Amino acid sequence: MGTFCPDRASRLVGALTWGAWREHSARTPAAVAVRLGRALACWLLPLLLPALTAADEVPLTLPFCLASAMEHSRELIRSREQIESVRGDRVVVRSRFMPQLDLIANYDASRTDLRGDTDEQLASQLRFTQRLFEFGPDALREIQLRADLRKAVYDYQDKVHEVTARVWELVHLILLQDQQIEARRQLRKSFQDILDRQQARFEERLASEEEKLQAELQVLNEELEINRLTRQQFNNKTELLRLIGQTIGTKISVEGKLAPFTLDQDEAVSIALARDVQISLREELLEEQQRVVAEISWQYAPDISLDAGLEDGRRNVRVSVDKENRTWGLNLGSDFELDDRDPASGLSGDTRWFAQVEARIPIFEGASRIGEEARERAQMRATLVDLRDRREVVEVQVRQAYQAMLEADEEQRIQKKRVTIARRRLEISQVLMDKGQADEAKVESVREQFFRDQASLFRNQETYITRQGNLRQLMGYVE
Repeated sequence: MGTFCPDRASRLVGALTWGAWREHSARTPAAVAVRLGRALACWLLPLLLPALTAADEVPLTLPFCLASAMEHSRELIRSREQIESVRGDRVVVRSRFMPQLDLIANYDASRTDLRGDTDEQLASQLRFTQRLFEFGPDALREIQLRADLRKAVYDYQDKVHEVTARVWELVHLILLQDQQIEARRQLRKSFQDILDRQQARFEERLASEEEKLQAELQVLNEELEINRLTRQQFNNKTELLRLIGQTIGTKISVEGKLAPFTLDQDEAVSIALARDVQISLREELLEEQQRVVAEISWQYAPDISLDAGLEDGRRNVRVSVDKENRTWGLNLGSDFELDDRDPASGLSGDTRWFAQVEARIPIFEGASRIGEEARERAQMRATLVDLRDRREVVEVQVRQAYQAMLEADEEQRIQKKRVTIARRRLEISQVLMDKGQADEAKVESVREQFFRDQASLFRNQETYITRQGNLRQLMGYVE
């Protein structure tokens, strides 16, 4: 089986991809065919499920559920749409480098004398402007865009880990409950055989009514447990359908087997450190802060503004350098008068140049820039400490979750032996009671112990699946 490994969100910032289904195998034709088959099934099943709802159960597998969740989970769709929204913001921010063309029309009228005569002037022109490039510290709009993009992408990545881990957990809980229901049914059948035997002995006056009723209670107890497990499995199937974006109410069955956790603790820690969303986020925040510190030297650069160009009375072209916040930009502009100039003005056809340069060189501004530099460097060091602390927190959480999973696995292994022993004791006690060699109180005590051990085993099995799901969510790893 392939491995479902969402890439680190830091790699998604540049690409803004949806991808979350990656294979470790080579790009062989067989592997490509498998991926295409899964993708095709993922798109076709939503069209086929309504027709299959009233028919037999639809079989689902873990790989399909994971792929369907990535494509159709509403939570992931909302997160992807948020990324698309930020992409729209990026177009808006980057549009400042696109050419701008405007048509400007002016009408100016003024009264010239008491008779009501007016002096009217009409003018229109085309104006072209374009920002060629920027230099200096990054523009504030770019910084905010990166922050919004980081938040959207990492929120999506975190949601991917949450949804896929929950899908994995639900699939394995359903498989486990299939086994538990089957075990309960087999146990009910054996208790039904005991009830039939006690009923026959009661009719022949070889057993008391109390013994017959106790056998009947055993059967009813198993029926209650089967009913409870069936309801729990129905709830899990309903939640699974919602997470994978399929029609609620569809009759489904899950195919597969319970997967053991084959990674050792150190491998689990390594995977978690490589895929943890908060670690990736803090790494990018550190890079951002390092950029801010590197740009501090620009604060000591002189403030320069430039406006130069040519004009002939009707047309002009200019180059300008201006500063917005802390970022300089080089702009190109041109105006073209659509109305002819008055020949008497003497301006039409005369070409002349103009230039205006202004420079402001800071000599002394107190200690504000020194304080700002100290603040940014302290912030960078704090971000680095936060990153290191997050790595240690993740390692501690993964190791604790791994040990908790091992504990649950050991508990269920021991509990299986206890159930086997308790059931054998119950069978022996039942035979002894039939022979009159054991009293009812002792048999009842053994029976209650068996039921307690069996219920505890089923809880241990569910706990193991849940703890493994929690560990996989911390690791961002689902196979």
